Amino acid sequence: MKNWKAMAGSLVLAGTLAVPGMTMAFGGDNHHRDPHHYKGHFFEHMAEELDLTEGQKAQLKANRDANRDAHKAQRKQMRELHKQLRQAIESGADQATLDSLGTELGKLQVAKMQERHQMRTQFEAILTDEQKAKLEQLKAERKERRKERRERRQDDE
Repeated sequence: MKNWKAMAGSLVLAGTLAVPGMTMAFGGDNHHRDPHHYKGHFFEHMAEELDLTEGQKAQLKANRDANRDAHKAQRKQMRELHKQLRQAIESGADQATLDSLGTELGKLQVAKMQERHQMRTQFEAILTDEQKAKLEQLKAERKERRKERRERRQDDE
């Protein structure tokens, strides 16, 4: 009976490891490998949490669709720059070349941040005051969960 904590921990760990394995073995979804799955889930979850109207959902979809091609081109450009930078580093390129590629990559990162801000602003613009308050509450809860996880990780180290 002295080692009941160790036994209980082992059982919890075994259960934690067994459930995902069983899910995969029995044909479970592998959405965790598809980043687009999360995006869809996020918007569905937010629509449900904020109780969006059909008109609001349609506006969100229209906003996303309007920006889709620009995002796709930006991701392609970012991947290409990453590839060029990797190749330049591996080939021993001079610092001026690396700095130039880094500057271009930085500009793309800034543009990406600006677009995200614009999308967030568009999203918040279609919300009612009650929905905005609920969104702020959800953000605060998420921030608290992140803080708790960070503290647990620090305690584990």
